[in-house]
Amino acid sequence: MASGTFSNLRAGLPAPAECFGIGIGLMELVMFGLAGVANPLEFSKGFGVPMLPTNKITAQSGEAPSYASSDEKSREDKLQKTQEAYITAIAARNIQNGVLLLTLGCYVRDRRALGIAIFSGVITTVGDAWIVRQSGDTNYVFGHLIGVMNSLLIGGSLLYWGRNDKLW
Repeated sequence: MASGTFSNLRAGLPAPAECFGIGIGLMELVMFGLAGVANPLEFSKGFGVPMLPTNKITAQSGEAPSYASSDEKSREDKLQKTQEAYITAIAARNIQNGVLLLTLGCYVRDRRALGIAIFSGVITTVGDAWIVRQSGDTNYVFGHLIGVMNSLLIGGSLLYWGRNDKLW
């Protein structure tokens, strides 16, 4: 009797690959999206291309912060806002991806569409890895490569196996 109850419960749950897809959607939304909008400075460090705080921009230019002219201070503030805007744009992209994946996985429940959306994430994650390798802290490239593998494996499994296949 207990195994019948488990079979009924299991029949209503999504397949493991779909669960992983939903998990990726949650991570995109919360960890890589909302967290980036809430704190762009910390998010930029985790992404691998850290923003420079305003006081470090002044120190790197070789001038003491107290001797900076108003034009120099204005330029530093504009640079800081520009850096935050770029990081926030990346976080907004991640929010959009998360909402899309959660919609396809939880509301539409179309495993093929979810597979296409996750598999196409290869483009973004390869681009992010390349940007970090070229312009950021190369220690963080590995994290982006994990994203590439997630996109390939989870997206590919959603596209390859159907719901009624033995190995779904």
